[in-house]
Amino acid sequence: MRSLGPILQKIVKKQKPLDPGREAVDRRLVSRFGPLADVMRVYFRPEYRGMEHVPRSGPALLVGNHGLFGFDFVLVYSEIFRRTGRVPRSLAEHLLFVEPHLDRALRRFGIIDGSFENGLRFLKEGHLVCVMPGGAREALKGARDRYRLMWDQSRGFVRLAMRARAPVVLFMGMGIDDTYRILGKVRWTGRLLGHEKYELPIWMGWGPLPRPVKFSYRFSEPIYLDGEPDDADNDAIVAANHERLRCRGQSMLDEALRQRRSLWFG
Repeated sequence: MRSLGPILQKIVKKQKPLDPGREAVDRRLVSRFGPLADVMRVYFRPEYRGMEHVPRSGPALLVGNHGLFGFDFVLVYSEIFRRTGRVPRSLAEHLLFVEPHLDRALRRFGIIDGSFENGLRFLKEGHLVCVMPGGAREALKGARDRYRLMWDQSRGFVRLAMRARAPVVLFMGMGIDDTYRILGKVRWTGRLLGHEKYELPIWMGWGPLPRPVKFSYRFSEPIYLDGEPDDADNDAIVAANHERLRCRGQSMLDEALRQRRSLWFG
């Protein structure tokens, strides 16, 4: 089977960095999706601990674990908007922006192509920027990787925070990896798109619906990384900051797992 990966990568590389001054979020459109978030709140009954750490002004890099398929981010996104009035700019998988109509629709919600340059520009303009370093690897993970941060191959978010001198706020979601039972993987989708991270899981929920498990999100205090902006090119300092964030995030997940008494009630 011929891979589409090289073709898609060429298309992605042609995309130009965005201008934050010209990328206004359609706040009315965001508000219209409030009822969808309300339905999800009833279904998943989310709790939020530490959201007071999300800055009410100024830049911050919000770094989270990626739930299966990533649909749960609606609950984080909408809650931040509801409590602070701020719309995070979420850095998303490059391939989502290959199709022009989908590209424009996502940008109206503040979801932008996850390039380093885009993230840096928006942070320097004082925005909240959200990234999930596990990307497709975490979104399409198998059963054995539940609640395991798959950040080993991701250093860009650390360099981004260092270059922008922006604090990092970790947010870890519990329950988000229990919405479906993962039975296996479809290998040919990874071969088609040029990387094993795109292998689609074979899942089972309540029919096509996710299981109504209880969601819980924990936010860390702002974390200021070691080094100066120019140290974003220093591999040793970047690696130390990366390990600090990965260990902190994983410990937050491990603690939440230990404290959880019930899949359904938290």
